[in-house]
Amino acid sequence: MKQKKKIEQSQHVTGKYSSPTFFETLMNVHCDLRLELGLPPLEYWQKTRETPSWVKNIYQKLGRTLFKSILKLRPKGVINWRNYGRIIGIMERHITFLTHDAWQLFDDPAFEKVSDEKWVKFNAGLGEVEARKYYLKTLGRPATDQTPLEELAVMAIERKITDLEKVKQTAFAHIAEQGAKNKNLFLKGMGEGFTIFLNEDGQFAGDDRRADIHMELIAWQHDIEKLQRSVLPKTNQHLITELKKVPEFKNRTPDWFKDVFKDIKLSIGPRGRPPQYSQA
Repeated sequence: MKQKKKIEQSQHVTGKYSSPTFFETLMNVHCDLRLELGLPPLEYWQKTRETPSWVKNIYQKLGRTLFKSILKLRPKGVINWRNYGRIIGIMERHITFLTHDAWQLFDDPAFEKVSDEKWVKFNAGLGEVEARKYYLKTLGRPATDQTPLEELAVMAIERKITDLEKVKQTAFAHIAEQGAKNKNLFLKGMGEGFTIFLNEDGQFAGDDRRADIHMELIAWQHDIEKLQRSVLPKTNQHLITELKKVPEFKNRTPDWFKDVFKDIKLSIGPRGRPPQYSQA
């Protein structure tokens, strides 16, 4: 009887906690981040899993750093022509990212070094079923449409660019009716907005002192949750050991990682046996 109880407890901790697909993870990140930033959810996007408090803490910090410059541009009743220009500048940078920067990422020589085995594993975890459903809905196509996923993604990007261009043209129509002062403010703002979020190199322009590690931890959310659910005791040191295998963090000290974890209130678990097994 006691052995049966141990097995049931083990299943409760490790569970059948399936790995989220890349697309599912992306949906959850978007939904959670927009919620923390006070933005409405994207159409057809919905959460599929609960989000740990430490991840929400990261989103809050991103709102005070990387996204601070964007959130400050929220309209406040009276038109601020410089801010209006900044918003259009950000949109123009977004268009440039979609038409230029994003495609350059695929030309990275590192992709040529990825083995066929790893590509198969990546494609299996991509979440093609969820992605297809999303793109078919946004493109207004029937569920039986057999268009390859890559083509659907390209069409979705093209539609996004078209929508952004329409907004930009509307803004230009508004500013055409203004005098020299407001036009000058708008054009100055547009130049500022172009690099206010992403710089010319495609890097975040905000205070990203810890953006890299925060992004890495978000990407590792599922792995971290598995460590927290592990039958065998795991501690923060296990996570530090794994993170130091990433070239970007290999020279970081344990104290630096501990400070990052403390800042976002992330804990894998105390040393010793998990509480639920202490009485077994």
